[in-house]
Formats: sequence, structure tokens, C-alpha cells
Amino acid sequence: MTTTENAFPIPTQLFINGEYTDSSSSERVSVYSPVDGSLVTDKLQYAAEDDVNRAVASAQTAFRSKSWAGLTAKERGRALMRIYQVMLAHKEELAWLDRVTMGKPVNSGLAEVQLAADLFEYYAGWTDKHAGDTFPADDGFLKIVQHEPLGVCAGILPWNGPLALIAVKTAPALATGNVMILKPSEKSPLSALRFASLVADILPPGVVQVLTGAGATGELLARHPQIRKISFTGSGLTGKKIQRAAAESNLKRVTLELGGKTPAGIFEDCNLENAVKWAVDAITKNTGQVCIAASRIYVQESIAEEFVDAFVKSMKAAADGIGDPHSADTKYGPLADQAQLARVQSFFTEDAGKTQVLVGGHRHGEKGCFFEPTVLYNPDPQASVYKNEIFGPVACVRTFKDEEDFLQMANDTEYGLNAAVFTKDINRALRISSRLESGTVGVNCVSMLDYQVPFGGSKQSGFGREFGLYGLKSYTEPKSILVK
Repeated sequence: MTTTENAFPIPTQLFINGEYTDSSSSERVSVYSPVDGSLVTDKLQYAAEDDVNRAVASAQTAFRSKSWAGLTAKERGRALMRIYQVMLAHKEELAWLDRVTMGKPVNSGLAEVQLAADLFEYYAGWTDKHAGDTFPADDGFLKIVQHEPLGVCAGILPWNGPLALIAVKTAPALATGNVMILKPSEKSPLSALRFASLVADILPPGVVQVLTGAGATGELLARHPQIRKISFTGSGLTGKKIQRAAAESNLKRVTLELGGKTPAGIFEDCNLENAVKWAVDAITKNTGQVCIAASRIYVQESIAEEFVDAFVKSMKAAADGIGDPHSADTKYGPLADQAQLARVQSFFTEDAGKTQVLVGGHRHGEKGCFFEPTVLYNPDPQASVYKNEIFGPVACVRTFKDEEDFLQMANDTEYGLNAAVFTKDINRALRISSRLESGTVGVNCVSMLDYQVPFGGSKQSGFGREFGLYGLKSYTEPKSILVK
């Protein structure tokens, strides 16, 4: 580990078989702050093929070892509870490590650590409750179905929610007896490395390991013949590559969450104040860098003027919350890095003249990767900013006449991750929810998840489910046993 003048030590090595270790490659990579461009570290190591092989071998040994495979379900639950406790004990440090790489504001970062810890607590309670099935022996055979762990799993993480996604993938994997190799994004790798070292005193060596690296490292994991499952959260393009690599190697199981373009329908009978609040929060949270961000807002014509005026006013006010993420008063930080800032800005170059900008649309300030909360009105349906995932605080507002008009526009996309409807009519809410092509639908709320219920997408937003019982099932293989 490299110690700096910062608040906490910055981990730069790989974490394999229970300890920090140097990569077999001499390559060292620099990480910069998106707040002011300052250097965070220039010593980050990337995993090469030898390192991946070493980690997989260690994971395979751990998976079959008595110290892990020999634990009872209750003992695994106690281990997950200890992870919950150690994460809370190091809450400030874990949040800080994401803050220096991602610019995630203090309160937002602490809330993410809490969510991640809560997921380990939640799955700790599942370890001895994931029951199988039995069927009557009326044909002379007792039929038993039990759920068995897959083995060595890999989680490839996005940069926008490092700690949350560590827990989303690792907690159910461990609860069901698997072992996990994590590959964090090269943009936000530090919290994963520290997490692995914290749980090393709880879990046997090799149960949780971290390999930092870019796309090449992820491909090595996706193609490795001894890895039985890949869980990936990220772009559709990378997801297709992972699925292809998994199929061409050993047909490993794949869970893909590939982003979205969330539509929210605001009907004339809604609670307008509530709809505006959720619409603003849904596109500004994490500076819009959220896969379920409500970036398509559809408002019924009869209330369009009233809603848009209130929405624009609230988005203007949101800009006052942009600032130094190290301050507890800051609500919104920067975009991830210069590349993400350039991407968001590119939409306004490509779509010049195709949409009306009501507020925002520009970089915020002269330093760092900050971008103004932005509202676009009635954009061209073919405009890139309307059709594609932006991953910034940019909302497109369009008007609609009736339910059918809203549903046609909302479903006219290859994304199907999250959607919403705002109305006081419960019959309308349920009617529309059943027809929205989306893995999750919010009624009078949007961009809302709950780890008790499954989360995942339809169409090109991916497949497979995380959270709840479905998260456990995705890390197990059902086995049928027939007893004469």
C-alpha cells in the first residue's frame, strides 16, 4: 500500500489469496480527481493473465476447502454479519476512497456504504433459509431438489456505484457458498481493494479477491475456463462482449445489467409537487450517473406548462448544491472524469438545433468535471440525447395526450430497466404498470429500488436478476436427487 498525505492510505496492489500482492506486470496507472484534476495515485497496478490465473487457482482452492465449504449455513450467515459490522466500522474510510476517485459527496458516499453493509446484513439472514423442495414418493421415488453453489464467480463492477455493486454481487454469492473475484472499474478501484483487505480477517484466503484493471482484465475473467459465473454491470457494448466470451469459453452463467433510459409518465391527476420532487432527485442523484435515472419525462398536455415551470425552477435550484464533495453541505459532485464530461457535452454538439434547452446544458465552473442540471423540452425523437443513455444530469421532457400516447413513447426504446407512472388513480397505475416494458415500475416514485425484490432489465437492458431471493437463485444450480 502507498501512504500519502491524504486522510487514509491508498491501496494500489492487487488483492489475491488474502493479501496485497504485486501484479506480474510492471505497468503502473495514474488515477486523477474529477474535482480538480489532481493526482490521486500514479502507482495503481493492473492484473495480467498470470495474476488472473493465480487468483482463480486460489479461489478454486478456497471454494473446495473445509474452512469455507465446511461451514454450516448459519456460520456463513455469521460471517456475513461480521462483514456488515466491519463495513460500518470503516464507513468514513470506504466513502473517502470513492470520494477521491469519483467525487461522490460526503453524505452520498456514506449512504452508499450503509446500503452496501445493509445488503450483507440482509443476505446473512438468508443463508439458512434458502430451502429446496421435496415431492411425494407416490411413484416409488422420493424426489429432492437442493440448491448448490456454482463455484468461482466474478463480479465486474461499474464506476458509478463501486461499494453498492460490490455488495449486490458478493453478498448473495457468499450467502450461497460461492467464492468471488471482483474487478472494479479502473476509474474507481480503491474501495474494492480496501473492502477485500477488511474482510480478509473474516473469510478464508481466496474467498474474496480483487483484480484491478481495464477491459483486458475483464475479458480474461470472462474467458477463464474455471470461472462459473460472471455478473456484470455496465454498458451494452461491453455486456455483449462478455456474453460472447462466456459462451466461447465454458458456457459460464452470465447476469447482465446494461443500463437504461427510464421513462416517467406524469398524469394530470397526479400530486404535482411529489412528481416534481421525484423527477429532480431521479436525474440529479449521483450527478445523473445512475442506470435508472429518469432521463425521459413525459407530462400530460393539460398540466405541461405548470409541471415544466416547477421542474425547471427546481433544477435551477439544484445547481446551488454543486460543490466540493468533501463538504457535508454539497449535494452534487462532478462527473466521473474528463472522458465522461466530454461524452455528456458531445450530446449538445451532435443535437444542436434538435431540442430546446430550458435550463443548463453547460459545464459548471471552470475547473473539474462539473455539469449543470439540464432540462430539454420536446427534443426531436431521433435526437441522440433523447434516444441514448447520457449518464449525466440531463432530462428530456415531452408531452403526451393520453395513456396510449404515453405508452407508445415510453416503450419505443431498446432499454427496459426502470419506468414510472404518477397518478392518483390506482387502476390506471396498475394498468399502465403492466404494459410498461421494464423490469421495475414505480408508482408515484421513480428510480427507486428495494433489495427485497428483484432488480434487472428487459430488452437490451440485460437479463438475469439481482436482489432478494432471485439474487440467491442466480448463484446456485438446482440439483435433483431421486431416492428409491
